[in-house]
Amino acid sequence: MKTVIRLLALLAGVYVGFRFPDFDQRTDLLMHRSIITHGLLAPLLLYAVLGSRRSPAPARLFVAGVALAVAVHLSYDLFPRAWWRHALIHLPTYGWTPTIFSWVWIALSIVVCFFIALKSAQGWMGTAMVFICSTAVFSYSLPTEHALWQPLVAAIVGIGIAVALASRRTNRDKFQT
Repeated sequence: MKTVIRLLALLAGVYVGFRFPDFDQRTDLLMHRSIITHGLLAPLLLYAVLGSRRSPAPARLFVAGVALAVAVHLSYDLFPRAWWRHALIHLPTYGWTPTIFSWVWIALSIVVCFFIALKSAQGWMGTAMVFICSTAVFSYSLPTEHALWQPLVAAIVGIGIAVALASRRTNRDKFQT
């Protein structure tokens, strides 16, 4: 029963995370590709509130699901048809950011979101679920996207860096205790 609840929490997080970045298209308050919805801010806030080791496993897995789905979404967004207007990150009160800022923000957010997903999942079972769900979300998104290989490479590189950072931190923690 515990496993079913944890899986449902992860899937609920994936559902929310999959839809969250484009929430800005359904509101008059934000422009599309707002820095608020297209990046690491919401997953980082969720991680701060629900992702700690003291939080129950379903809460952590919900955070992992949101973070991994946002990371996959951003992997596709890193390769728009052109870096112009709505492909750029929008800052409220500032406007559209330069291409280099937008690219770096999205790339950094991919790594941070995958890192949050791995740290929130905790343990081999949670980590396996993160990898499986990342693959599923990526595959589910594919029919509506115009590119495959570049976003796939971005996701793999993002996961690779996140795994390296997470394992480095875990190994350092082991030596300090």
